[in-house]
Order: sequence, then structure tokens, then C-alpha cells
Amino acid sequence: MSNNIKPFLDPIGRIIVGNVVKETETELIVQSPAVVHIQPNPQSQQLQLQILPLLFRELLAPNSEAPTFSYKKSKITLIDNANFASQFYSQYASVIQASTPTQTVEDTSNVVELFDKEGAD
Repeated sequence: MSNNIKPFLDPIGRIIVGNVVKETETELIVQSPAVVHIQPNPQSQQLQLQILPLLFRELLAPNSEAPTFSYKKSKITLIDNANFASQFYSQYASVIQASTPTQTVEDTSNVVELFDKEGAD
């Protein structure tokens, strides 16, 4: 993944960040877009930041590349000169990193038979 992470507002006003793959006069094509969700913490009254992927990697086939999303520039608002803190970029990277699905394999080497098998004399 390159470090060309760009924020923008989608048509309903959510802040989206994504890794820009291609940009034309009419389209912004990003990989691994995520919604930036900010809400107050009810206990501390401080703001909490959540970064939520638009498409969870767990829904994709194993070892598949992250899909790209195409946004029409006429429908979004580009945010220029946004220089986020390094913690923001780290959190984004950890959220969109490809999760390695774990495949469980049944280990039968230590199977203990509790009952005698019928007809096994």
C-alpha cells in the first residue's frame, strides 16, 4: 500500500479516508476506504475516534486483493491540505491491514475413545 491516503466527504457528509490508486478529472479511485466516525465517550465526555472499513476483509476470499472504490468527484468534497497526526495513519493502517484468516484443522492425534466401538472384538 502506498502512502497516498486522502480524506474526502462522501455525498452524505461522512469523512472517508482511502489510499488513492488513481485520480482523474472526474473520478477518485481509492483502495480500502474507511469511514472516520467521531463520537463522545459518555463517561469521560471526550471524543472517541473510530475508523470503520467500508468493506470488511473477512468478507473477501482469502488472499484476495483489496477492492477499489470509484467516487465521482462531482458527488464528493475533496479535503485539501489535511495533515493528520501519525497516530491517525497508524490506526487506519491497522484497521485496513489484510487479516489472515485462520483455518482450523482438526487434530486427531490425541483422540480418546470413550466408548468401545461395537463389533471391535
